[in-house]
Amino acid sequence: MVTNDRQKQGLLAGVSLLLMAVVAGFSFGYVYNGMVLPDQDSQTVENIRNGLGLFRVGALGWILILVLDVIVALTLLRYFKPIHSTLSFMTAGLRLVYTAFLGLAISHLFAVIGRISSAAETSDIMASLHSFEVIWSGSLALFGLHLLGLGILSLRSDIVPRIWGWLLVVAGICYTGVHGAKALLPAMLEQVHQAEMVLSLPMALGELGFAIWLIYACFRTNPSAV
Repeated sequence: MVTNDRQKQGLLAGVSLLLMAVVAGFSFGYVYNGMVLPDQDSQTVENIRNGLGLFRVGALGWILILVLDVIVALTLLRYFKPIHSTLSFMTAGLRLVYTAFLGLAISHLFAVIGRISSAAETSDIMASLHSFEVIWSGSLALFGLHLLGLGILSLRSDIVPRIWGWLLVVAGICYTGVHGAKALLPAMLEQVHQAEMVLSLPMALGELGFAIWLIYACFRTNPSAV
């Protein structure tokens, strides 16, 4: 059973991370990727127009993701603060700055809804979708630095298994490298996308694996052995 405040913070962070993954799978994986087709502007706009209700639900899902990001940042701050206070604040701050940029990106999804409803030009609608993707992708470089900070904190702690610390470090480097390259090397975008496909597993495994461990650690029969 959960025995102390720190474990409760870990439980809340772990559950929030897993819920975030589910909502992201719906809002981005199912709704956005299902409607927004690369190099098919007219079909993309038609897809959103015909499925505007679903697109709106997907946009609301992004709002939930934003709220969960804030919860994760604050709970992990409390979880790791006894390990290293300054680094914990910096790591949480990076996620909160990322979340602020995510909020800006999400505003462009709601701009799409408004433009669809007002029968705006296809070019204007696609410009809003492009702004969402560029802002979100760029902010993921900051998210990678947040994961790197979590990895270092995990490696410095005496409670988190070192495997999760190293996986978080690797995930953080991958996120920052891939999304930094997207912003700084637009001429090599195809190669960056290929690298992203290869690195997608370690990028996902670090935080999700850590989330599952946080939940598991809260319910171990012998908390002192965590």
